[in-house]
Amino acid sequence: MSASVLTIVRAVIVRLLFAAHGIVSIWRLFVVTQDTRYWYLATALGLLFTEALVTLGKKGGKEWKWFCPSVFIYLLSVVPSIWFLEIYELDRRILVRENVTMSSGYLDNTAKDLKATLGSVLGVQLEIHIPISLTSDEWIRTLEQLLLLLLILGRGILPKGKLTHDQLSQLLLVYIGTAADIVEFFEAFKEDEVRYNKMLCLVILGIWSLSLLQFSIVLTAARARRDQSGLVPRVTTYKSSDNKVGCCQADVFGIMISIVLQDAPFLVLRMLLIFQYRVLSYTNMFFTSKNTLVIVLLIYRLVVVQLEKRDERNNAYSLAASQSFDSRSLRSYRTVDSGLSSESRDSKSRLAHDLSVSSNGFNDVENSKPTHIKLQRTTVARTLSLDDLDSNF
Repeated sequence: MSASVLTIVRAVIVRLLFAAHGIVSIWRLFVVTQDTRYWYLATALGLLFTEALVTLGKKGGKEWKWFCPSVFIYLLSVVPSIWFLEIYELDRRILVRENVTMSSGYLDNTAKDLKATLGSVLGVQLEIHIPISLTSDEWIRTLEQLLLLLLILGRGILPKGKLTHDQLSQLLLVYIGTAADIVEFFEAFKEDEVRYNKMLCLVILGIWSLSLLQFSIVLTAARARRDQSGLVPRVTTYKSSDNKVGCCQADVFGIMISIVLQDAPFLVLRMLLIFQYRVLSYTNMFFTSKNTLVIVLLIYRLVVVQLEKRDERNNAYSLAASQSFDSRSLRSYRTVDSGLSSESRDSKSRLAHDLSVSSNGFNDVENSKPTHIKLQRTTVARTLSLDDLDSNF
């Protein structure tokens, strides 16, 4: 199998996995709510199909360099479904807590399989059945964690495009760390102050959705945190123009996106839980300290990158100034040489001719003389030539 065919197969397999997870998420939402309007969320899968055709036709299955549109469209198909499921469960918890009269089916929280009846063909009943018995809350957590797992697995299977193998391996390691932070972020839902507060739940879902955008930006994950692991030493070069995106260096851009999309929002929310809602649990205090330390390290890294950039710029200016000085010195020498009088040039020619004749007349004697006498004669000739040059000034 050729490399191009294998690239296309890998691209198609990943998009099929994305589409399957999106369909299961929408299906679960329909089973819970029995509202057929939620099937309109599947239109995002049509965008995924269109994106696959464009990528396969224009790029031969290879991914784009800085942005991964297939991951972004995948998030568009799954994230809204999880939002609606979380809001549905939130309303259900609030109603149960307030002892509102409801049907027994509404209160049912037993583990159920996921089934769908497609009708009958020639007397045969067609049904899709996923034999996994989970409660409603477990289904949501499973879909959320499958989302992160497929983002990591999909990035590993997708053609690497312009990424090197070293960059891809570092990218996957950073994806795993980022996914672990996001999973830890959902630990906030276990706090009673959060589980029954609709505003806090919506804020958490919003921050969670914002943090997922990192997976669609290849630059952010590759540049922002790879130096924290210490796996690969950083090599500094003076060709900084190859390492820029827009107006900023790639490292600066990645660090800023990482802080804005994940670490800063996570820290703000956890500090809000501590100081406003008095959530002083061990997990919340630990993760708050962790986010604070990560932000401090990222800011320190940002300062180091800026200092390195300044040193590179100063070195480049020094090299350019040195080259300019050498070129000006050469031009000055040529100007002085061209400004010599004709008499000086004639005298230099006569002196060189006399030395040549003298040397030809005493070849045998010259060959028998020691080497230091030859060097003395050469030195005298050069001194006479320089004295003649100085006399013309």
